[in-house]
Amino acid sequence: MSINAVDSKKLVEALLGDLRLLSQEAKKKQNHVKESAETGVVRIRNISTASVYDTVLITNLRAACTELLHPLVLACETRHTRLVQIALQGIQRLVQHRILSGNGATIVTNELWALVEAECEELRVLQTVPPLVSSELVVTGNTLAKCIVMCFRLHFAKDPIVINAASAAVRQLVSTVFERVIQEDGIFSSELTVVNTSGGRPSPRAAPPTLRPCAADAYMLFKDLCLLINGEAPIWLVGIQEMTRTLGLELLESLLKGYPSVFIRHTEFADLLKDDVCPLIIRLFSPNVKAMHISSQHPSSRSSNASISHYPPTISHERQSFPISMRLVRIVTLIVQFYQNILHTECEIFISTLLKFVDGDRRGWQRPLALESLHRIVASPELVKWMTESFDCRPNSTHVLEQVAVGLSTVVQQCLVCTTFSSDQENEVDRSQEDGGPGFLTKGLWVPFVDKLTAKKTLLLDSLDRMDAVPIPEGYVISRCCVALCDLAQSVYMTIDKLCMPDENSENGSSEAKLEIAKVAYANSQPSILASIGSLLAASTDEMVSDHLFVCLTTLIRAGCRVGADADLHRSVYVLAIMSLPSPSYLTQFAGIPPPSPLSKREVPISEQVFDLEAWPSTAQVTATGPPCPCPVVSTELWNKQVLLTSKNLKAAQSFIAAITSHMKELKDLWYLCMATCEHLSWLLAMRPTQLGQFERETRDEHSNGPTVVTNAALKDIGHLSSTIDKVAPAITALPDDAFLSALDALIRLSDESLAVAATGRESSLFPLAVLYRVCSLSLTRIDIFWTKTSCHFIKVCNHTSVSMRDWAAVALTSLAKHAIKSKTSMDGKNQQEMIISSLLALCSIPHIQVRRRQLDCVMSLMQTDGSFLLSSSWPNVIQIISAIIDNDTGCELSLVRQGYLGLRLVSSDFLQSIPFNCISGLVEAISQYSKQNTDQNISLSALTLLWTISDFVYRKLESVGSDASESVWMVLYTCLSESCVDSRFAVRKSACQTLLQTVTAHGHALRSAAWHNVIWQIMIPLLDKVRSQTRCASTEKSNGELIMHHSRDTEQKQWTETCIHTLSAISKIFNSQRKSLLALSDFGAVWEAFLGYLDWAACYENAELSLSAIRSYQEVLLGKISSQTLNVNSHEKSNGSESAIDVIAPELPQAQWVESWKVWLRISRGLARQGCAAMANSVNAETKSIASTPRMNSSTSSLTSLAPGVYVPGPSHLTAILHIFPSLFDKVAKSITVDDLKYESLPAVLESMMNVPIPSEQAPFVLPSSSTHLTPTQEALLEAVKIVFVECTISGTSLRPAIPDQIRLLLKFASMATQRISPNKVAPGGQKSYVSFIPQETVKEFYLIQRDYALTTIVPFSEYSLRIAIEFFTSTAQYPDVANSLIAIDIIKFLGEPLYMKYTCISPSTWKLAASSLMSVLKTSIPYARQNPEVFGKLWSAICDTMERWLFTPNKSNRLAADERKRDELMECQAVEIIRSEMLAYASRLPQEDVQRLIGLLHRGSISQIDSTDVLDSHTQRNELAKACFDALLMSTDGAQADSEEEDNRGVLGNVAVTSLLQRCTQVMADFCRDWSAAGDLRLPRSRILEIISALQAVDSLIARLARDPRMTELYSQLVSLFPAVVDVMPCCHADAQLEQQLIKTIKSYQTLFLLQNIPQSSV
Repeated sequence: MSINAVDSKKLVEALLGDLRLLSQEAKKKQNHVKESAETGVVRIRNISTASVYDTVLITNLRAACTELLHPLVLACETRHTRLVQIALQGIQRLVQHRILSGNGATIVTNELWALVEAECEELRVLQTVPPLVSSELVVTGNTLAKCIVMCFRLHFAKDPIVINAASAAVRQLVSTVFERVIQEDGIFSSELTVVNTSGGRPSPRAAPPTLRPCAADAYMLFKDLCLLINGEAPIWLVGIQEMTRTLGLELLESLLKGYPSVFIRHTEFADLLKDDVCPLIIRLFSPNVKAMHISSQHPSSRSSNASISHYPPTISHERQSFPISMRLVRIVTLIVQFYQNILHTECEIFISTLLKFVDGDRRGWQRPLALESLHRIVASPELVKWMTESFDCRPNSTHVLEQVAVGLSTVVQQCLVCTTFSSDQENEVDRSQEDGGPGFLTKGLWVPFVDKLTAKKTLLLDSLDRMDAVPIPEGYVISRCCVALCDLAQSVYMTIDKLCMPDENSENGSSEAKLEIAKVAYANSQPSILASIGSLLAASTDEMVSDHLFVCLTTLIRAGCRVGADADLHRSVYVLAIMSLPSPSYLTQFAGIPPPSPLSKREVPISEQVFDLEAWPSTAQVTATGPPCPCPVVSTELWNKQVLLTSKNLKAAQSFIAAITSHMKELKDLWYLCMATCEHLSWLLAMRPTQLGQFERETRDEHSNGPTVVTNAALKDIGHLSSTIDKVAPAITALPDDAFLSALDALIRLSDESLAVAATGRESSLFPLAVLYRVCSLSLTRIDIFWTKTSCHFIKVCNHTSVSMRDWAAVALTSLAKHAIKSKTSMDGKNQQEMIISSLLALCSIPHIQVRRRQLDCVMSLMQTDGSFLLSSSWPNVIQIISAIIDNDTGCELSLVRQGYLGLRLVSSDFLQSIPFNCISGLVEAISQYSKQNTDQNISLSALTLLWTISDFVYRKLESVGSDASESVWMVLYTCLSESCVDSRFAVRKSACQTLLQTVTAHGHALRSAAWHNVIWQIMIPLLDKVRSQTRCASTEKSNGELIMHHSRDTEQKQWTETCIHTLSAISKIFNSQRKSLLALSDFGAVWEAFLGYLDWAACYENAELSLSAIRSYQEVLLGKISSQTLNVNSHEKSNGSESAIDVIAPELPQAQWVESWKVWLRISRGLARQGCAAMANSVNAETKSIASTPRMNSSTSSLTSLAPGVYVPGPSHLTAILHIFPSLFDKVAKSITVDDLKYESLPAVLESMMNVPIPSEQAPFVLPSSSTHLTPTQEALLEAVKIVFVECTISGTSLRPAIPDQIRLLLKFASMATQRISPNKVAPGGQKSYVSFIPQETVKEFYLIQRDYALTTIVPFSEYSLRIAIEFFTSTAQYPDVANSLIAIDIIKFLGEPLYMKYTCISPSTWKLAASSLMSVLKTSIPYARQNPEVFGKLWSAICDTMERWLFTPNKSNRLAADERKRDELMECQAVEIIRSEMLAYASRLPQEDVQRLIGLLHRGSISQIDSTDVLDSHTQRNELAKACFDALLMSTDGAQADSEEEDNRGVLGNVAVTSLLQRCTQVMADFCRDWSAAGDLRLPRSRILEIISALQAVDSLIARLARDPRMTELYSQLVSLFPAVVDVMPCCHADAQLEQQLIKTIKSYQTLFLLQNIPQSSV
């Protein structure tokens, strides 16, 4: 082993540290040690310095080993504790790093010996010796012996710690010596260098010269151990004072167990075993040997008295001999296990000795000890093979295996013999029940079972640390024997399996010899094992123990089957069989099966040998009770006798069935025994076969009096047992032909016995029939072997009087026929089919209905699964069977009729190819016959379905038979179906309609034009006429039939409506799928118009379901597919992009038909709206009459639209569906319609009327707005339609632009819904108007809240969205002349005045705010254009003034607004004032003077702050910002008036008006301020009031300054002079605010300028 750089440096540092520490500790008294240590330090340093590489360093240290050891040895010689510890530590370092040489090792050994002699640091010595010996081969020969002797001597030290350490050191050294031998032999390491010792050895006391050094040391060690154990003086281990025999035996055992290769490879060691060890063991086994002790062979040894005193004088010889005997038995076991080939005779002697120990006379621990050893021996298959091959197979040799088996069996029999003479055996039973554990209960004896015993887990052999035997548990001996016998059986089986395993390299003679050895092993062990296992099973009371015993018994059966021991196998199978049944005599008494005869006259019958259950008490749980399975060979009196089946029997049954299923091939003549046993088991456990031949527990009612009673505890085991029985049939299937037929004969024999029993009227077993069927079903590949035999037997059983047997036979035969028809066998296919079908035909002679039903089921199954496999010669017989059932329809029960129809349907659907085409008419007649029968309506419906199959078949045959023949068949088929479409039964009508239209859709493209003309005008149109006529005149009375109908189909009217729906939908699909063929018709326009007429009628029919379906059919026939939104009209979210549009391209259609479709759309839309309005009018009239006659209305009346009973109104789904058609349809006809079609009287009126359709109260909860747009689907569709029209109108070059204002007016109509006030007698849910009059007072509040919530969620979002779109449309198209000249702007402004006037009284506050923003957008867009065209927009200015006046001075105010909200609203008004100022007053010259005067008046009115003298908290009535904005507008208007130099006349008028208004406003502000200031007293006026008067003073300053610039304004001068007193009146109030005081001073100073102007000559003129 190499030492790396780090380890070498650490070694040097550690050695230096040890030497320094040694020098320091020795400097006081041991000066020579100190000097030597210092010298060593210098030496190590020099070596470390001179060594360049680590390997050189280690080499140099090894060379200086003696010098390094010198200070350490000197320290040890001092016997000073501390110095010795340091020295030993240094020595251990040298040993660990392999620095020590051979001479150094000798020096160290001698010094350690001296320390041991001086009893100094014994523990550290023990820590040093093992590494010294184990590191390298530096310690050999006598030095090695000396080290071992040291450890032996320390084993007897005074300190317990030293004793334990010495014991471990001895074991380690002994193992090390033998490991050296293995290394020397090159087994584990080929690189080991053997160190040869110098000098010769004395020949008498030395190892043999043939051994190498390590082997020689081991040889001498082992020989001395034998001498020491035998009490003799050692030869090599000189100096051992004492050694206990137990330690020696343990060392001997460890060597024998750990190193068997040394003793087997070296003959010298083998001779030691034979000459020394074996005689020693035999001698120690002698009863005359006492407790011996080795006397001293060393001069300085302790006295022998001390060693003898190791055993106390009071300990008995038996206790003294237990440790020795136990260790001897362990060694014997090891010798037999590992060295039986080199110690042949000795092993036989040892086994015989062990068998003597298990003799019944032995007491105490000797018998258990020997049993444990024998258990380990028999548990080894190799040892079983060795015993058989070495002893039992030799003619004149002792049969050791047989003796071992007999010995164990004898112990079992002895343990089960009661030695107490108690007359009351119930005490033992009670004791077993009280004990509660596992055990064996036999005649008056209870023996407990000790569990968890194995060959490796022993009680006595592992007691190495005990001086006396542990207490033997009760029942330990029989428990150990039980486990040993089970292991012996397993070992025998493994031996047999290995011997019988085929070997390609072995010769035939060798294989026969191995087979003979296997047979001998089984023959010599099986009888004893069988007898013991049987006795133990009979006495066992525990399930786990019984399971192990059953496994053992199964193993014996497996082994017997492997070697072919027929007689022994019969006995084993019979034992397991009778253990599975209630009693040993059951098979003989109730089944007539005798037990196997004894092999010799000396043997007792097996049922009497080990099983006398009648005399032995049993504690097994009873699982089933009842009569035995009836057997015709025994007396009928025994059929009623009650027998008991226990849980132990169930366990045995499981093992029995598992054993026979695993070894079916070897049973030979035991078939009847095995099958009969299984039959009786299934009968006793009430397991009945299923139709598949499998077994399950028969379920009975709790009150039934069945013959067999099974407890609940057995249900789980029965389930497992049934699954095990199910494996019998597959096992039989795998047998060769001869054995297979033998098994079938046994089953048929049992079945015949069951038939004989059933003939007496008694219930018989179905087990033989079930297993026979199961076996045949699994063996269909060799049907030629068994079919004749089994089918004849089944047919015979079908004629039996027993119903169950007859039914079972019919099921079996028909099931086999179904599976056999397609099986691949060696037979010819034709012969195979004829053989099978002939068996089925034979059943026609049997008059029993159940047999005929099975026969018919089989034939139908053959057609379903193997119809294509049937040959042409077989079809007549098949059809004959089916026809016979159909012909007897009137005389047979309904089930047979149904089965017959199923056969007919199967032929019609699957085998039309096998039928000639000219037979189709007969097939159709048969189908018509079934469709017209009234026995079973389902058959009628199914018969109609067959016509679809025939139509498809005709289409496939079109090319081969021609178009004329095919079309003639189709016309007949379509005509029949159309007649069924108006059948009196709703279900038949529906099915006929679907079938007719599916066939036309699927195969219509194969029809020619003439055929299509006939289909349309002779079938489709008349069908629609009939359906419409029947729908109109159908009764509305509820049906009183036996069947309970759903409320949606409980009247004839509803059923015909459903028929109409299906008819229209299907014909729509035909028009789409066959559009190309229909377009080829010359009168397609008439066809299209006629069909749209039916859709128009259905869409406006007073039935919601029919109307909606017609609309969807209309959409489908136009666009090809119903859009996703139409299918879900109440969807919450609108799809994006094209997902909501048509998913496919619209079908081809001429433009004339598109225009016709547009007209139909308008008619349908008007019709729906007209129905809604009419329904509302009728509802209001009905409510008025009802309330007039009744003073009070029901409080549960809906707050939405409450309709009179029976009044129909189209729902939102109808409107949404028709609106979803509009985008695609309008796109097709947009180029073909005129602008008149889009005027308000046409399309917008239709859309408006659709919006006014009321929502029924029961539908309102389901009309939910979208989460994104907050609009309902109907509202979204309406707006989408308006948008589409608008986009079309804005296209460049279009002639539809004059219709844009009409679309905007429509949107304004929609927007006006948000301004309708909610009152108890007028509601508009979603724009739909409904009137509920005369509502009682107690419901007014509730009614109002409901309507308000509905309006907020549904009406307001739609109206506001409509207004936004209208404003967007206007702003984007205002420049179009058609739009501008229509004066739509005036309409918009007038409309906006209403929500602005309502303001806070609107349903939603967002409405008037949206109106305000919309107004400003409209004003910004329309005013510039109006200024340029004053002659056209003359009425615009007055409209603006009206709207602004209604908005700014509306009386509708809110008292619950926060200050910030009020400020935001006021800011919006200020923005409007700014637009008036900038867009209108700035261009006053272009506006009518009366309108300008009106605007100035509005500003003047707005500039007056509505101040309440008592309102000091600045409440909602104050609009300071608005007043300021108006005042600023007035002020700026005066500036504008003065700045305009081009139009002086107009300017003067505007200036005078503005100045007069402004001065009036200033006078009023100053007067009000002075009055309020005087009234306020100490209270301070609001800041806004101070700012207001400051603003007025600033305005006066501004006017004075303007007058100074233009003194000609004499009127202004006089007005300012008149205002001066009001200014002076403010002076007492100016102290209220410093800013006010400054402004007042400034204003008074400005008057100086005014007065100076008066003194200027002619300035005032």
